[in-house]
Amino acid sequence: MPSDNIKFSYEFFPPRKPEQLRRFWLTVGCLETLQPEFFSITYGALGSAGEASVDIVKDLIGESQTPVAAHLTCVGMSKTELQNHIQRLATMGVKHIVALRGDGIEGQLDHQGNGLRYAEELVKLIRQTGNFDISVAAYPETHPEAKSAEADLDNLKRKLDAGASRALTQFFYDTEKFLRFRDRAVSAGIEQPIIPGILPIHDIDKVIAFGSRCGTFVPAEVAELFKKHSGDPLASEQYAIAHCVDMCEKLQIEGVHDLHFYTLNQSNLAHKVTRILRGEVESPPTVVAA
Repeated sequence: MPSDNIKFSYEFFPPRKPEQLRRFWLTVGCLETLQPEFFSITYGALGSAGEASVDIVKDLIGESQTPVAAHLTCVGMSKTELQNHIQRLATMGVKHIVALRGDGIEGQLDHQGNGLRYAEELVKLIRQTGNFDISVAAYPETHPEAKSAEADLDNLKRKLDAGASRALTQFFYDTEKFLRFRDRAVSAGIEQPIIPGILPIHDIDKVIAFGSRCGTFVPAEVAELFKKHSGDPLASEQYAIAHCVDMCEKLQIEGVHDLHFYTLNQSNLAHKVTRILRGEVESPPTVVAA
């Protein structure tokens, strides 16, 4: 179901090794031809990992015409350090920040109460420090640390009410779970867009492992299908594309007009799925139920 109205964005992680850097720029070059809404760069908190994030954001702003969103977490910095970091991003030309609490928060705020503990606080600080567009995270299948689905939704609403413009969701493979989550969000009074996060399946075992850590359920039939064809790279890619297109089209039918792709710094699946959804190329013959 091709559409001219659907908008795309793509997320990368900061490359740390020369071979990763080469693949990163090849991926960026491929995906920027699609004229996306924005690229986003994840943030490795603490020390050199954080600097790697800042460096690649700066380089990407200088090299690409695509707007760049910088991720930022509460981890490892005092409130003053966070303010300075936000001002640094503004000086670099960043206009969009993805505000996150960050993982491993316990034991990493060693500033005698001078740090922030929640994304809601970070959103407020960003809003106070500069004129930024702000995105936050959402979890269609509930954050693993949340006391309940209701508490998790309340937390999302607080983040959005604090000044965020949209929520980008964790990846998922059950479209009904996303749609039910979106309905619950609307019922809770959330008016900002909730943009689904899409992770095409490059490696089913890695997806299952990652999903187990972040609360994403991979349906058994999906896992079995990809494992069945794991020894055939061409068939695996065709199934991955068809599965992702099918899922995105179901979301589109339900009124979704924005998609945020987690690329894992690989362009092949995200690029092909985007072009199929735009009607520029045909989908592989294999159809996979999502």
